[in-house]
Amino acid sequence: MLHENELSGEIPSQIGNMSSLVTLNLSINHLVGHIPCEIGHMKHLVALDLSSNNLFGKIPSSIGGLTELTTLYLYYNKLSGKIPRELGYLLNLKDLQLGINTLSGSIPQNLLNLTKLTVLILRQNKLSGLIPQKMDYLSNLQYLSLSENILSGSTPNSIRNLTKLTTLSLHNNQLSGLIPQEIEYLANLEYLDLSGNIFSGSIPNSIGNLTKLTILYLYNNQLSGHIPRELGYLENLENLSLSNNTLTGLIPNSIGNLTKLTILYLYKNQISGHIPQELGRLVNLWDLDLVHNTLTGSIPNSIGNLTKLIVLYLSRNQLSGHIS
Repeated sequence: MLHENELSGEIPSQIGNMSSLVTLNLSINHLVGHIPCEIGHMKHLVALDLSSNNLFGKIPSSIGGLTELTTLYLYYNKLSGKIPRELGYLLNLKDLQLGINTLSGSIPQNLLNLTKLTVLILRQNKLSGLIPQKMDYLSNLQYLSLSENILSGSTPNSIRNLTKLTTLSLHNNQLSGLIPQEIEYLANLEYLDLSGNIFSGSIPNSIGNLTKLTILYLYNNQLSGHIPRELGYLENLENLSLSNNTLTGLIPNSIGNLTKLTILYLYKNQISGHIPQELGRLVNLWDLDLVHNTLTGSIPNSIGNLTKLIVLYLSRNQLSGHIS
């Protein structure tokens, strides 16, 4: 292992002669140039980590010949071009991370062959097109991040079968349509981020079944309708942001059940009615933003219970009465 050094220059093509090597870790250096296609000669590699360098050019298709690989990290480089379909030959792969590059094109269907994958991170590239329809082939996935790309279309219903997922991050794409009711089947989810897309319609009541959630980000979409009272079942939530949508109706009293919340953002919606007294039960809250709604009535005295509060934004509403 040669990671976390000051290595510079290009990876020599002769590296392919090290055919008995099991682990190659050159991460966190200053390496430049292309990944040599000769790396495909290292048939016994189980782990390949070239992350956090300045490598550019295409991912060589010869990597598809490294059929013993369980881990492939190429993230945080300057790699471009399409994800080679040959990666679909890496049937033993459990962890694939290609994030923070400039990869383009669509997500190749061949990646669905990687049925042992537990981690798939393709975030922060220039990937376009649809999320593959048959995502349920990757039924062992625990961590899926496709965020910060140019993906479009709807979220495939097949995601309902990824029941081992703990993290689902699709933020900052161009995904549209409804948030699928089927999301309720992802009972192990702890982190759900669908923000920065074009999702419309209402927040499904079934989201209240995701009782392990600690993070829920649905902000910067085109969601409408009421905030479902079923959110009150998510008693492990720490961060909740529904801001910058077109949500209407009242803040449900059930939000008072979310006593682990530290951040609550509901700003830039069309929420009306009074600020519920029940918000005073959120004793761990340190950031509350209800700006730019149509809230009326007085500020409830119970807000005074929020002794950890650092940030309180209530401007651009229709609040009245005394400040006590």
